[in-house]
Amino acid sequence: MKVLLLFSSADIGGAERSLSRMALANNDGSISYQLSTFDSHGVWSEWVISAEGSPICFDKSVWKLLKYIFTEKPDAIYIIGFRLAVLLRIVVPFLSKSLLVQGVRWNPNSNSMLDKMFRFVERFFGSLLDGYIVNSNSARQSLNKLVKKNIALIYNGIAEIQPINSKKSDNKNIITIANLSTRKGYEDYLRAISIVVSKVPESRFLFLGKDNLDGKIQQLIIDNKLENNVQYLGFQERIDEFLENSAVFVLPSLYGEGCPTSILEAFSFSLPVVAYQIDGIPELVTHGIDGLLFDVGNVDALAGGIVSFLLDPENSEKMGISGRQKVKDYFLLDDMVKKHNDYFLGLK
Repeated sequence: MKVLLLFSSADIGGAERSLSRMALANNDGSISYQLSTFDSHGVWSEWVISAEGSPICFDKSVWKLLKYIFTEKPDAIYIIGFRLAVLLRIVVPFLSKSLLVQGVRWNPNSNSMLDKMFRFVERFFGSLLDGYIVNSNSARQSLNKLVKKNIALIYNGIAEIQPINSKKSDNKNIITIANLSTRKGYEDYLRAISIVVSKVPESRFLFLGKDNLDGKIQQLIIDNKLENNVQYLGFQERIDEFLENSAVFVLPSLYGEGCPTSILEAFSFSLPVVAYQIDGIPELVTHGIDGLLFDVGNVDALAGGIVSFLLDPENSEKMGISGRQKVKDYFLLDDMVKKHNDYFLGLK
């Protein structure tokens, strides 16, 4: 079976990393994945090539994409991108018998315009798709209210579990891996950081991810006199070294999360997690066991959770080890690959 795994963007976020790794790790001869993007050559395609993959870039050309579908006739198209899924469900039936599956990598229950449009389209036109794959139960529950299709829940997975290394008690590095965008909550996070710095002056915050806010967060760092405590490092192809040298992971997202790969990566390095209790995050993080979860927007609580880990490194390390064990038990890449393969082969 041939599956065209089609991303809408040339950028690289959690969805692109986790699903590309899944496709590249597949060794089942009965199914193959062709990695592709509707966008042009960019960070994602370079990353795939570095991992010895062969991505296709359609250069934002509908004609190139439809020509490929018509000539190559993939058995299924796994679409990551709502607008692209709308287009393909309209035109693909006229070109081939390819099955259409939409990957929903976030919980579409917010009041954002995109989520409202998504809910409208799926409620009335979901029957034009052959299925959905979600990576959180929260997303599945939202979709169940809209469509009658079979919805597969497949969590993200991590390929490698790092050996346990005892964290130094004086390690005050806090890391966040998330592209800079409004829904990722960086503005609220900076307010929390100001509180943390007032209590733990030697704390150091690392931001890793592409800047989608045109320098707004960097300017806020300066405006709040946090340059000595906060460092924006941009997108990093390799994040292992940064995770290895950190003590706490924070994901300050306000909405729209599914199964954040960054949390699993943090757990794999035995880092405890601090986050808001939204969408699929509580499906990964157990409050008081491997991390701390707070009501969304409660900046004081978020800051307090970070401070508690910095001042109690023994408890921080204990929770991080619990997170590491959780990944080993429930969130391995091999399981993610097998469940995707079983799903697509079951569609034939």
